[in-house]
Amino acid sequence: MAASPAPASGTFSCAETDWEKADDFFNDWIEVYDYQGTGVGTSGNPTAWVNTTHTLTFKPAATLTAGDKVEMHQRFTVATYNDFINMAIEMVAKEALLDKVDSSIELAESIYSYTIPVQFLYIYELEMESEDEADLYDGSNIIDRHAWNIVNGKIEFVVSLFTPTDGQKLRIKGLASPSILDTDSEACPINPAYVIQQTLSFLHQSLIRGPDKDSEYHAGQMSICETKANIERARFQITLGSAIPVEA
Repeated sequence: MAASPAPASGTFSCAETDWEKADDFFNDWIEVYDYQGTGVGTSGNPTAWVNTTHTLTFKPAATLTAGDKVEMHQRFTVATYNDFINMAIEMVAKEALLDKVDSSIELAESIYSYTIPVQFLYIYELEMESEDEADLYDGSNIIDRHAWNIVNGKIEFVVSLFTPTDGQKLRIKGLASPSILDTDSEACPINPAYVIQQTLSFLHQSLIRGPDKDSEYHAGQMSICETKANIERARFQITLGSAIPVEA
């Protein structure tokens, strides 16, 4: 829903007329979250809802302007959702590998050791930039596999087999772990069916409190979601081939 100019600090009016809820309907909800507008990223706990004016009061007060868009959360905060989504991603960091290409390293004369850029878990090809054209990698300068090794997170060239060309870029091709998400606009490269089910499993697990009916329900749902997540997880197919692990 969208916010209209607030009557007072820590309140806002909802412009949508279809939000017909009884007074104080949202009092037990856990969060009002601003996902678009001047106050994006701010949130508060609902404390009162007046249906006749569509006015929501929340604490702590946040700055909202007309047109800001907010969403209401009944059981979990946005931060909780994000944490569990990233936990699901981190669980398969070494399984759901992604192709990665990096050309940030610039070679230097007589320097034979270079730190591998972050995220690489495997490397399968090194190629030196063309001497005739910047940022051109046409396959003519692929470095022989015997001419380099990976030692303690660094590419170590064999002095007798390779001579770095000063100022030429080095392109690294390999496999990397997926990054966790920082913003709502980021695309997740992992199969969403897995991420959704694993996140749901974490959410249900967080609601298990003890030997009661509610906890029993969430334990059952957690098990179902975990099973579905594992089915999707088993579908991850990565062929390492001749790729060399960055960490031994």
